[in-house]
Amino acid sequence: MGPGWGSFGTLGMGSLSAFHNSSIGNRVDMRVLSLWLLVLVAVAAVEANVIVDDDTCYRNKKRGVCEPESLCEFNFNIGDLNFNQSCRVKDGVNLYPQQIHLAFAGKKAGTAMTVSWATFEDVTDSSVWVGDSEDTLELVETPVSSLSYYSDKEYNLFHHHATITGLRPRTKYFYKVGSRSDDKYTSDVYSFMTARPATDDSTFHALIYGDLGDGENSVDTIADITKLTSDDIDLVYHLGDISYADDDFLTLNQAAGFFYEEVYNKWMNAMMSLMSRVPYMVLVGNHEAECHSPRCQISRKKRNALGNYTAYNTRFKMPYEESSGALNMWHSFDHGPIHFTSISSETDYPGAPTNRMTLWVKNGDFGDQLSWIEADLKKAHANRANVPWIFVGMHRPMYSVLNSKNDVPTEQTALIQAAFEELFLKYEVDVVLAGHKHYYERELPVANSKAVMDGVSDDYAVYDNPQAPVHILTGGAGQVEGMSEPPSNTASWNAASDYEHFGFSMLEANRTTLVWKYVLSADQSVRDEFVMHKTDTERP
Repeated sequence: MGPGWGSFGTLGMGSLSAFHNSSIGNRVDMRVLSLWLLVLVAVAAVEANVIVDDDTCYRNKKRGVCEPESLCEFNFNIGDLNFNQSCRVKDGVNLYPQQIHLAFAGKKAGTAMTVSWATFEDVTDSSVWVGDSEDTLELVETPVSSLSYYSDKEYNLFHHHATITGLRPRTKYFYKVGSRSDDKYTSDVYSFMTARPATDDSTFHALIYGDLGDGENSVDTIADITKLTSDDIDLVYHLGDISYADDDFLTLNQAAGFFYEEVYNKWMNAMMSLMSRVPYMVLVGNHEAECHSPRCQISRKKRNALGNYTAYNTRFKMPYEESSGALNMWHSFDHGPIHFTSISSETDYPGAPTNRMTLWVKNGDFGDQLSWIEADLKKAHANRANVPWIFVGMHRPMYSVLNSKNDVPTEQTALIQAAFEELFLKYEVDVVLAGHKHYYERELPVANSKAVMDGVSDDYAVYDNPQAPVHILTGGAGQVEGMSEPPSNTASWNAASDYEHFGFSMLEANRTTLVWKYVLSADQSVRDEFVMHKTDTERP
């Protein structure tokens, strides 16, 4: 346990769519109506470009530093009235690496790591250095991709991805990124820990949540989790809806302008202290689909550049190549005793939502997702002797009390159930993780809308060799839209819930035991906790 873990206990351990799918009634929410009223205002508004200036910088009172640290520094000028005014962008800020983040890579767990970062100008000699200590960094001869998906007359952002191979499992490495020819434009030195191999029988911890964005509702969560390091947790699993940049227009002073990129950049930099130290694994949610602001609706250029999950697929690089997936839309990876299969609840299955604000924009068509899911789960199931647990992560839940009637999923959850549940049961998936609804629910083991009570304790606190997947909805991390409407109905397969408090989930895992906790962001108290046991995990 690291120093950041103690507050979580000694045991260690979505939002509304713009348009609902036509098959469930074509309901239009107030968010859409508000948007189109704002479009009328935006037509006459002055174009708001993304620019980087001293207003980007601010002083973090608790840490006593100027943030974001990758772009800003303390630079007092005569006439400054407070510390915020003395926080200014660095000279040559356009060339500095920012938004640094990590992701597991490689076909075999622990043998590779992808390092990603961004610069405001195209640094053509972007590189990565790695070593066993801060003083032994060596240049890694590996391709560095540089991608840009949106630019205007005052703004561009280039996203760099480099995969470091030939690493040793469960080993700490140090690294930095930046310009090969000018060390003035290289980052600070950070460190990461590679993934655990399947032979590692020790217990590890992971941080899991969905729906974490920018704004006041996420302040507590971000403050809590960015204190964690690789001594506390092995990975973060973000279950879709990342930054809520598409909701930029919901903030009054941003209603008629274009702030999509600014919000995304702010969130990425706010999270960098965590993402640069701990692999940050993501999957796709509805808020990754496109820019929804009025400015985007009246600009064909912005709609085209920011549509069909382009920002999400450019900013992040998950191990989709190693797992034969489709960009960041679906992919998988192993970590110790768990196989994680990340799928898209947003595209590419019968009845998938459109997630679009306008009729002339099309999202999806990334490939045959269902065939890929079956192949991935079949392979993982055959490897149970080595990696005994199978987790599936997706953004929208299959089981949600609100979206059920007489225990049976309704609306979009019914379509998700029809598409995926048979595969989950066939390959004996252990845990299904989701977000989308901005609250927390833990379900009993459930199959075909019925609770399967074999091995479940009377108080629902222990699941001993459960005979059906356990569905967990953990979408209350905090974002601009606030908490979702709580259900007025009940479901017999629901074991625990919290519809009132923002929070995140912590997992403690080894080959035989999972300990799950839902932690409140405001005070780090544990709101829900349960244990799962799997006894048949003998290696051949």
